[in-house]
Amino acid sequence: MLKCKNINISLKTKKLISNFNISIYHNEIWTLMAPSGSGKSTLLKYILGNKESDFSYNGDIYVNETKINRRSITERDISMIFQNDLLFPHMTIIQNLNFVNKSSNLKAIDLLKENKLDHIANSMPDKISGGEKSRVLLIRVLLLETSVILLDEPFNGLDTETKFKTKDFFNKNLLKFNKIALMVTHNKDDVIDNKKILNL
Repeated sequence: MLKCKNINISLKTKKLISNFNISIYHNEIWTLMAPSGSGKSTLLKYILGNKESDFSYNGDIYVNETKINRRSITERDISMIFQNDLLFPHMTIIQNLNFVNKSSNLKAIDLLKENKLDHIANSMPDKISGGEKSRVLLIRVLLLETSVILLDEPFNGLDTETKFKTKDFFNKNLLKFNKIALMVTHNKDDVIDNKKILNL
């Protein structure tokens, strides 16, 4: 479970996040809806453990009942797909995935094959489509084998048809691997589970 309790985030005198509370269990994908500039990305970074110097924070974060406020990013059992996230441009797709793979059970090529992406394994990142890149980024965080996955506007720039297919891909894989997932977006079309939405 990911639990956020009474989280507050301010930028100087401006309050961005006020008394934010949520509990997300395994096999759940929640979406936090809010307009641009409201602090959504800053909230995800705080949960991840990446505090930005201009902001002030308070509130508690728990993963599987353990308070993690004082833990480093690598000790939190959380990974994140950042907005406009990048792959290493000098590596092929399979090299990108193998470089981060911390799993003793999962192989990058197997995940590509299972998701019908093995045809791009030896492609360079600038030669694949936006939808393929989004799917590769998810496979990359799955290989980190964290319990919690944070998603910052992961479908930005995708056309309607590609977005629909990519959302289905995310839903299938996040549930298959029993993940706890929190996505932030300003676009209602990005929502994966319409029954699990919070508005800031």
